[in-house]
Amino acid sequence: MVSLSRLLVSQERASLSVSTFSTLFLPAFVSYFTMAVLVQRKRTAMIRFALLPVTLLCSYRAGSSLDLSFGIPDYLFLNQILVAAVFTFSMRSTGWAFAKKPYSRIALQPNKTFNGNTISDSTSSQLTNVEDTPLFTAFWNAWDLSVNLRGIGWDWPKGLRIPKSSCGTESRPKFLLSTLAKLLFNTLAFDAASRAAHYLSPERFGSAEGGTIFDASLPPLSRYTRSAFITILSGCAAYFLVESLYHIYTIVFVLLFRQAPSQWPPLFDTPWLSTSLTSFWGRKWHQLLREYFISVGARPLAYLFGRPGGVMGAFLISGALHYLVLKAMERGGHPVVVFGFFIMQAVGLILEGIWKKRTGLRVDGFLGSLWTWLWLVFWGTFMIDAWARVGLIESKFFPDDYRPTVLLVHFLKHGFNLF
Repeated sequence: MVSLSRLLVSQERASLSVSTFSTLFLPAFVSYFTMAVLVQRKRTAMIRFALLPVTLLCSYRAGSSLDLSFGIPDYLFLNQILVAAVFTFSMRSTGWAFAKKPYSRIALQPNKTFNGNTISDSTSSQLTNVEDTPLFTAFWNAWDLSVNLRGIGWDWPKGLRIPKSSCGTESRPKFLLSTLAKLLFNTLAFDAASRAAHYLSPERFGSAEGGTIFDASLPPLSRYTRSAFITILSGCAAYFLVESLYHIYTIVFVLLFRQAPSQWPPLFDTPWLSTSLTSFWGRKWHQLLREYFISVGARPLAYLFGRPGGVMGAFLISGALHYLVLKAMERGGHPVVVFGFFIMQAVGLILEGIWKKRTGLRVDGFLGSLWTWLWLVFWGTFMIDAWARVGLIESKFFPDDYRPTVLLVHFLKHGFNLF
C-alpha cells in the first residue's frame, strides 16, 4: 500500500521528461488554470473551495518532486524557478478561492499608456457589461489571467501603482525594439554585477558548494565594508535579472501573442530613488505579487492585529516564498535569515508609520534615502550571505564562453580592434 508521504512527494527529485512533466507539473497547472476560469464565473465559490486543496497538493508535489537541473549542481537555480512558479500557483489560487465577486476584464484602449496611474475602483466604468462571463470567454481569458500577475487589463487590482512608461506604445515595432535594447542592457548588466560580486568574494564563496561573504581573514571594518559591497552588487544583479526576464516575456507576448504594448508597462519605478521603505516596497520595487501578499498575508493578520499585523502578514508571505525558493537549492533554506530579513522590513515600515503618527511628517528627502538604504543593506547582507552559502551566486546562468560580458569583449576586440 502506498504511504501518504510517498504519494505527496517522491523520495528524490525526478529529472524533467515527458513523463514527469505530464504526471508532476501538468496536474498543478491544469488545476491552477481551472481556478483561473472559475474565478471569472458567478456561483462558483463552492467549486473553488473544493478545488483549492487539490491545487495546493498538486503544486506542492510538483515543486518538491520535479528536477529541472538534471542533477547538475551548477543548474540547481532552475529548481528555484519551478518552486517560485508553483508557490505562485498556490498563492493566487488561494486568493481566487476567497474572491468575493467574479473577475472581469477591462476594455483597454490599444494605445493607452500608463503615466504613474493607480488602478482602483475607478476602472469599473470601463468594464464590459455582461451578466456572466460565458464559459468559452472565461477559458480564453484564463490564459491571460494565469500569467498576468499585476492584473493589467482586469478589475481586481486595487491601489496598484503603474510606473510611468519611458517609451510610447503607439508603434508596436518601436516598442519591441526599445524593449529588446533594454533586454540586452539588463542582461549585460546582470552578468557584470554578478561577476563583480564573485570577484570580491572570499575563497570558496563563489563555488557551487557555497560559502560566506564574510572574509574572516580581514579586520572587521574591511570585512563588513566588503560584504556590504557584495550585497549591493548582488541586489543590483537581482534587479537586472528580474528586468531581463520581464523583457523576455514582454517581447514574447507582444510579438507572438499580439498583445498590446499597453499591457506591458514598466515593472520597476526607479527604486534607487526611494526616500523611504514605504515608497521602496509599496511603489518603487516590482509589484508582481502585491495583490496576493495582501489577500493571503496582510488581510487576515490586519483583521486580527490592525495595520501592523497587515504589514507583517504581507512580508511573512514574501518570506515564505523566498525561503522555499532558496531551499530548492537543496543546501538548506536558512529560515531564520530569510524570514528575519522580511520581518525586519515590516518592522521598518511600522517604525515609519509610528514616526508619521507622532510627528505628522513622512520619512522623506535625503535623510529618508539614507535611512532606507542603510536598513536595506544592513539586513540584506545576511540575506545575501544565505544566497552565497547555498551556492546561488555562483550558479551558471550562462555558459562560460557565452556570458554577455565575454561576448561583448570578443565583439569589441574582433570588430573594432579595441583590445
